[in-house]
This record gives sequence, structure tokens and C-alpha cells, in this order.
Amino acid sequence: MSAADRPSGKGRSTRSRWLRRLIALGVVVFLVANVAVNPWCAKIRSLALMSGYDWVYERDSVPHDTGIRADMPLDGTELYPLMVTFNDDAGMSQWLGEDVRFTVDFTFADFEPWRGYSGIYDPENPLYGAYVGSYYVQGLGRELTDDEVTKIAEFDQRRLALPALGLGYSDNEFTVLTSESAPVEFSGHDWTNYQASIVTNCPAHSPDGFQISHLQFGGPPASSEQYPLCQMSAQIDVGYFPDQDLTIGLYVLSTSADTTSTLRGLTSLRTQIVRR
Repeated sequence: MSAADRPSGKGRSTRSRWLRRLIALGVVVFLVANVAVNPWCAKIRSLALMSGYDWVYERDSVPHDTGIRADMPLDGTELYPLMVTFNDDAGMSQWLGEDVRFTVDFTFADFEPWRGYSGIYDPENPLYGAYVGSYYVQGLGRELTDDEVTKIAEFDQRRLALPALGLGYSDNEFTVLTSESAPVEFSGHDWTNYQASIVTNCPAHSPDGFQISHLQFGGPPASSEQYPLCQMSAQIDVGYFPDQDLTIGLYVLSTSADTTSTLRGLTSLRTQIVRR
């Protein structure tokens, strides 16, 4: 082969550059596909999707518009490291029979190591069926009554939380067995602390095919039970901010009174009310 027939240095450099690009593209495609389907990547997949979901809802939320937010810490709690926002003004207005705005921020058990699902599904996990977060109700013109506090908790569980896990409103239950309240003070504000024992459905179930909830919580493990009834322990600290006609409820729900009290100490009692 003569020197004229051999590829030039420039040609070899161009082919090498294209080869490196193809290899890099192949690596990217492999990683994206792995995150999309590998159960071990379920937490990464969930955080990526729910971060975008939260961003969309947070822009139209009650705390965004009022400039008052409950900054609830999640470190040291074994909870999913993102507080997810959801707004349902119309649903809550119809539920209470009053024209209000409603936002809920919530989180749940973190994903279990080397498993493709949240501990919310696992009856052996202390955070089985647990939720932690904040309610925001604006526009009522007064403080919530005790009955309305209970109704808001029921709305969240029966209209939002359980349907998100695949159990519709007509098939789920929420019964308050006992309830008591007492005034408390923390974070520089006066609150009313509500403690209740509740019977409602827990999340364990064997799904019939893919559900949208699997993107958030991961796919649940096989179970011999379908959303069994559980006795749950709930605490809600409710405070009213008259300058914005805003009620904030800091809530914890779990299957154990000890777990609920511990979580309240790690989250609600450490919450800071931040004003923009």
C-alpha cells in the first residue's frame, strides 16, 4: 500500500472520535435502560420522577402562595428523603362543604436495601403503612373543629393515600376508635396535639399487573393478604395562622404508638415554620 492509499492521521482521528462517541452513547443507553427496569434502581427511578412531580405541584401549592411553610427535617428517620407535594382544592372543598384550598406534603418509608420497593409494603418494617407530612388548609375563615381535623385525616387516607397504593375509595376503610387532644407549644407557636387510634387498610398486597404507584413506591412483594385492616396510631399537631387564614397540621401515622411518638419527636417537634 502506497502512502497515498493509507488513511491520513486526520481520518484516523475522526474515526476514533466517532468510535468514542458511539461507546459513550452505548454506555448512556445501558445506564438509562438499567435505571428504567432494574429493581435495584427503583429508588433512583422514584426520586427522579417524584422530584419532577413535586416541582410541578409545589409551584401552585398553599405554602408557595402564602409564603408560610413547615420545614420538616427527615434526617435520622429512615424515611424517603423527599417530601412530595399534592394539591386538591376541589376535593377538600367538596369533602368539608366549604370553599378552601388544600395542600398535603408527605413522605413514607425509605426503600429497603437491595430491594426494589419501599418499606411501606413490608409488614416487618417499623414504617409499614406509615406516612409523615404536613396539611395546609386555607380559606375557612376560622380554626378547624375537632371533627374537621378527623375528616381531613380521613380524606387524605381514603381519597389520596390508599388509592395511590391501588385501593380505591369504595373498597377502603377508616374508623376512629379513640381520640384525645391537648394544647402544646413548640417551634414558637401554639398547637393542638391530637392522638388517635384508627382502623384502616395497610398496603400489603399482590398487584394484578403494573400500577402507576410502582413508579413511586416500587413494586410490592407477593403477599397472602390484600390491603388487610390494621390498627394504626396517629398524631396530628394543628396550628392556626390568622394573618393568612391558614391551618397547618403536622401528622404522623404508623402501626405502632411507639413508632408514631418517635417519628413525631424526630419530625413534627423539630419542624420550623418558615415565612418567606
